[in-house]
Amino acid sequence: MNHRTDITELIPKALGNYWLIFFVGTCVVAALEFAYRQLPIWSEKLGGASLAPLDVASSGSVLAWCLSALLLLSAGVSLLNSRLGKKYDDPAKGDVWFWTAFALILLSLDTQVQFRDTLRAVLIYATGTPLHQDGTVWWLTVYSFVFGLIAIRLLQDMWAYLPSFLVFSLSILGAVTAQLVKVDVIRVSWSAEDIVILHTALEAFAVLLLFLSFLLFGRRQVLRDPQVAMEWFAKVWNQSVSTAKVTKAETGTSAAKAVASPSLTQSTESVSDAVIEIGAKPIRGLPNSRPELRKAGDDDFALLNAS
Repeated sequence: MNHRTDITELIPKALGNYWLIFFVGTCVVAALEFAYRQLPIWSEKLGGASLAPLDVASSGSVLAWCLSALLLLSAGVSLLNSRLGKKYDDPAKGDVWFWTAFALILLSLDTQVQFRDTLRAVLIYATGTPLHQDGTVWWLTVYSFVFGLIAIRLLQDMWAYLPSFLVFSLSILGAVTAQLVKVDVIRVSWSAEDIVILHTALEAFAVLLLFLSFLLFGRRQVLRDPQVAMEWFAKVWNQSVSTAKVTKAETGTSAAKAVASPSLTQSTESVSDAVIEIGAKPIRGLPNSRPELRKAGDDDFALLNAS
């Protein structure tokens, strides 16, 4: 049988895969945050060696690289959603996802090369004021405006599929909270190290949820294709039938063994006698408690006892 290969098959259709991605991502973030907490101890044991890859606050850390890679993957999924949007909806919806992919590529580069620092310096020089603390508020304002407009447009598309809408909303909430913690708008009475861990963990989960929300929306788009949907549901159905056959075979084997057991036969006969005895009596709340049905029930049980 000919099998049509399409790049959209890269989007997982089983929901269990999404939980697996979230679990693996959570484990990676937790491991890197734990390593950052142990960084002073490990550095001292290694004779003061620099462990910059484990410094989650650095743009050259392993965590920053993981976030950059996730943003690039999200951009790829966004391009797939753009293609699917143009196929099933109006071209304008596809264009939104195309520009989202472009923005995510820039954000991925920014994670590594820190365009935001250059933008902050230019705006401080142009205005003559940092506004708040070190001027981080400047680049946050620009980024919030640009990416906020894109996010609002994406939320309108995702409203048609509630799971992706909710996950994307959580992603936005995590990203906003992370930046508010960073600029000290949300004050946390923790140590500087713990605040860094909180900020970077929130950023990491925001990017992870962003990736999952795009995948979920892509899954919804892919399953709108009748041929793809039927092929996937047929595959799931065949797996369910195979499992049912195996279970039935095992049950039949167990039943055959049980027939040879005298004690089980006696127990079955006792249960049958008890059922007959109960059935011959009116039971409150059941139909056979009605007088016109009780006689018919008695006659049936009388015939059954006679046989």
